[in-house]
Amino acid sequence: MTRKILFEIIGTLLMVGMVSCMSEQKQSGVNNPFATPVGCVKEYLDAKSERNMSRMLNCYLYDTKFERILREGLQDLIDREDGKVRGYTEIKRYQIDSVKLKAEYPNSAVVTVNYTATYSDNDVYSGSYDLNLVKDAGNWKLEAEFGYSINAN
Repeated sequence: MTRKILFEIIGTLLMVGMVSCMSEQKQSGVNNPFATPVGCVKEYLDAKSERNMSRMLNCYLYDTKFERILREGLQDLIDREDGKVRGYTEIKRYQIDSVKLKAEYPNSAVVTVNYTATYSDNDVYSGSYDLNLVKDAGNWKLEAEFGYSINAN
């Protein structure tokens, strides 16, 4: 009788231990921001606000031969926001109001970003823009669009 009670107690403790280990594994699981289109855009906006070039690049789907072009474009964007580019109107405050999924298709999606920009106390502008995303091996990435121009200087 005592052995039976002892085995039941040990069995119960083992079950409790296994359940707690399984719940810890689920909680400490890696959070993939690229699992959803909105998550990808939020990751990009967070990286952009931190001026983290490698995280910003990681949010795009692009051919590696175009990385330099993309990196230079993102650096220009960072420089404009840091006030290093002349002629760029200085924004005192920029706030992301919402990030919403506009449309999702099997291999692409469109996400709308709503924002508010404050230039001065009396000059507040609210706007939105759409970002196109594509699916790459189960992860969502921003679609990189490149344009070419010929300059005759």
